[in-house]
Amino acid sequence: MRKGGIRRVNLSLHLTPEKSRADLRAMQQLQRWHQSMNQSDSIDDSNMEIRAFHRNVYLAGLQLHLMDPALCRHVAESLGREHLTPAELLSELQPQEVLADRSDTASEHLSQLHKIREEVAALKPLLEQQKLALQPLRLAGKPQACQSWNALAAKKRLI
Repeated sequence: MRKGGIRRVNLSLHLTPEKSRADLRAMQQLQRWHQSMNQSDSIDDSNMEIRAFHRNVYLAGLQLHLMDPALCRHVAESLGREHLTPAELLSELQPQEVLADRSDTASEHLSQLHKIREEVAALKPLLEQQKLALQPLRLAGKPQACQSWNALAAKKRLI
């Protein structure tokens, strides 16, 4: 690295919003943020803010990954949960301790079940979108599948 100089590093972020709710939300949030930056009066201020944003996000993620890659992955995927609060995320990151009181354990399990149901409900629209997107492929493949089935049935009759 040059003494006192700034080193530029170009990175690419590859997202698959069709497959990952976290990727979809990241893409939406980044697009909104970038649009708000484009509406700024000062191009220089916007450019500085964009650089600082990307630097902070990347370095924070890198630090978390260096400390615990699984933890980093968990935090990254939690982006798909829109209503997650910092307190909830922090509680998920804490080591789980065995609780002596059964009622506390039961209420925790009930709370976790509720969170899972919310996540499943949030994923249902994405599943429906995928089904709709796959429908033309299914329809296009049906005539070929029917022909293959008829050919197989004809061979069995000959045997």
